[in-house]
Amino acid sequence: MSVYQYVYFAAVDKPLDNQQLEYMRHQSTRAEVTRWQFTNEYHYGDFHGNSLEMMRRGYDVHPHYANYGVRKLMFRLPLGLPVGAKPFKAYATEYGLEWKKDKRGKGGVLSIQPECDAGFYSEDYFDFERMVACLPKIREGLMTGDTRGLYLAWLASNWNEESLEPPVPAGLGKLPPELAELTDFYELDSDLLAATNEQSPKLPGQAAREPDIDQWLANHSPDTLRALMRRVLHDDAAAVRAESLAAMRNQSGKATWPINAGSRTLEELRELANTKADQRKKRELASEKRKLEKRLAKIRKDPAAAIADAEKLIQTRSTQNYTKAAQVLAELREAVGGDEGSRIADQAAKKIAKKYPTLSYAKRAFKEEGLNYR
Repeated sequence: MSVYQYVYFAAVDKPLDNQQLEYMRHQSTRAEVTRWQFTNEYHYGDFHGNSLEMMRRGYDVHPHYANYGVRKLMFRLPLGLPVGAKPFKAYATEYGLEWKKDKRGKGGVLSIQPECDAGFYSEDYFDFERMVACLPKIREGLMTGDTRGLYLAWLASNWNEESLEPPVPAGLGKLPPELAELTDFYELDSDLLAATNEQSPKLPGQAAREPDIDQWLANHSPDTLRALMRRVLHDDAAAVRAESLAAMRNQSGKATWPINAGSRTLEELRELANTKADQRKKRELASEKRKLEKRLAKIRKDPAAAIADAEKLIQTRSTQNYTKAAQVLAELREAVGGDEGSRIADQAAKKIAKKYPTLSYAKRAFKEEGLNYR
């Protein structure tokens, strides 16, 4: 297996200053480094930079992907977590989900890195551009009190079947695009997510989740507000917004995101997910059966149209469509039924094979469906 790594850092709130930029350039001789981004791809070798220090010195989001099991995300949260230090312990997992607080102030770095071996995740190409675009939105959600990211991170990085789930946040059944992307990144099973949603409170409307901006403004002096406005006008608007939203959350002194107490172990969640998977598969089978019955009724009414459809698929010269054409003829055989159905389907396959004698993949598809094309 060839080795591939993707390392990316981005500043969200404001660009790096000269001193910060110089530090970042010393973290890798091969990376593309700017005041806003740090990007490197590896097909051999490894990244030896200090990720935590890079986050503390100017970058706000960081994904590190390697096709041998590394899927790491880091978020710089300048005014702390969306929950207090004690509630966060329910979400934290050793090495998998950690909060690394700054020595001074409320800020720190949230790190998500499940311990996984090579082969645990799919080795298919992942759309990094889409993921990178979502990271600032995930970070903003955390800064404004949305704890769904913490819960999903716990689910992705926890392997202790006996551990009790943390507080269950509202809206797990209606994830925004950026959190849906997070579940894709960690390949969280849809049935497991459905299981977690059973105890997730209903998501309040947007208005109910908005911070009380007027109250927050009223608690600040004109001098403080003027200072904030100066920062906005001096290209620091993103940082002011992020800091202000986090400060509004902290001002309330209570959780801003509705939660229910966690009452299930990870093992119980997985068992519930298996039950939901069985139910989903039964629904899908029933749905496929209804669709098949409709197709068979249509074919039974006009067999010639089905044969014409099969030949159109063959004409596309696509191996995928060869398979579809063979399936159409197999359904024709089933729709008509008996010896007559077999005769009509085989005759159509023979006609196509004679007309297109070099299409070996089409003939293979016919053979796999039990059609006699010779």
